[in-house]
Amino acid sequence: MWLTAPNRIGIAAWQIEDSVWRIEARGGRDGVALHVGDQSIQLVAPGDQTLPRLDEQFVRGDELHLSFPQSDDRQFGFRLVVRPVRWNGFAADPTHACFELLVSIQTTLLDSHPTLDLVLPAGEGARGERVAGSQCRIHHANTGDCAVAVILGPQDAGESGAMDTEQTQRVTLFGEFLEKGVIRRARPWLIVNRAGTVIDAKWISAASDALSESPLPLN
Repeated sequence: MWLTAPNRIGIAAWQIEDSVWRIEARGGRDGVALHVGDQSIQLVAPGDQTLPRLDEQFVRGDELHLSFPQSDDRQFGFRLVVRPVRWNGFAADPTHACFELLVSIQTTLLDSHPTLDLVLPAGEGARGERVAGSQCRIHHANTGDCAVAVILGPQDAGESGAMDTEQTQRVTLFGEFLEKGVIRRARPWLIVNRAGTVIDAKWISAASDALSESPLPLN
């Protein structure tokens, strides 16, 4: 279940049994962060840009809804739905979890190229690969303390790439021209292991199949 407090907008945590996964959603330069021990996975704007500020937060079932409306000094606004995911052969435990990030962006501008980056903590061995059967793209990152696999479905993979540095792996979402009034969506899945060991390849394969066979939500 999601743990939230009415007077602490931007702070939430997903709890399953004794395991808690904390999210901070501020917008601005901080963006959205999923904390994994001392590390974090961040959804941010690229370069020196900043995101809109968080305006609304609520929980619906197992979904955490976050709204970042466009302001006069921002190119776009977006909504984010965070949902824990399970599939056959995988169940969350104290060290492993999988979250779907459904990102919906739109703009009031006539000329805009909205871009969001998923920044993953990484050490040696960060890499990306494409799964031939499902046409998903997988980005792997590992610091030794936590491991992450980001899975992008066929509808997202064509507009996404990765840029590596010594300490992070950056996965770019969107970046294409966005027409005024149009809503564009991306839906990365994050498999996270806070024990730092390599994520099981069979989990990644099964998750890729499950994601590619699941239609993109309309809301």
